[in-house]
Formats: sequence, structure tokens, C-alpha cells
Amino acid sequence: MRRRFIKSLEDRAKELAADISRTRWDTSIPSMLRREIALTVEQMEQLKFLTRNQMRGLLRQECDIHTEIMQHKQGIPWYTQAHFPDEQAWQQRLFEIEKERRKLITQYHDKLKSLEDHLLSLINKHEQLDLE
Repeated sequence: MRRRFIKSLEDRAKELAADISRTRWDTSIPSMLRREIALTVEQMEQLKFLTRNQMRGLLRQECDIHTEIMQHKQGIPWYTQAHFPDEQAWQQRLFEIEKERRKLITQYHDKLKSLEDHLLSLINKHEQLDLE
């Protein structure tokens, strides 16, 4: 339900942002609101893009660590019970990556919610002016 609402909100915002005059800056209140809507939509897109890139970077780091672990274990006989300090360091790095991922997701949702709330407020103001 929420996802559909947000999708319709973004679609309406993109519709309004498309009406911006590219040749001359109109100083009417609806035009100013449309520009602010366009900016908010752009900020949301940038936030999504940057977060996706950061998540890919974390995944890449995680894959590199798992590759190191697998390569390390290939050289160790299966019957060896020795404890290697490298494994603890790798596990710690994996823990840090997961911690960073959780932090990034929380920040992303907080920022996105704030932008969505702002966008809804702008669209509501624009719609009220449009009716008058």
C-alpha cells in the first residue's frame, strides 16, 4: 500500500516538474512550487543512486573478504585444527561491513522519508493553488 502511494506521489511530482518553463523563470507561486518539486525529485533520485553505489561497494568488499577466506582455507589441510588470527580479522571486517550496511540503510530510509514528506507537502500546496 505504502509503496503504491509513494510511486503515485513520485509520478505526480515528475508530471509537475515536467511543466517547468526552460526558457524563462516564471515567478508565480505554482511555478516556484514546481521548481521546488523538481529539485526534491532530483534529490530523491541522487539519494537512491548514491545509496545503491555505496551498497555495491560494501558487497564488493564482502565478496573480496570471502574470496580471501576461501583461498586461505584451500591451503590448509582439512584435519588441521589450528586457529588462525587471520580468520578473526576477516570475521571482524565482515561484522564491520554488516554494521555499515545497517547504518546506511537506516540513514537512507530516514533521508528518503524526509524528502517524501517534503514532496507531499509541496504537491499538496501546489494542488491547493491550482484549484483556486
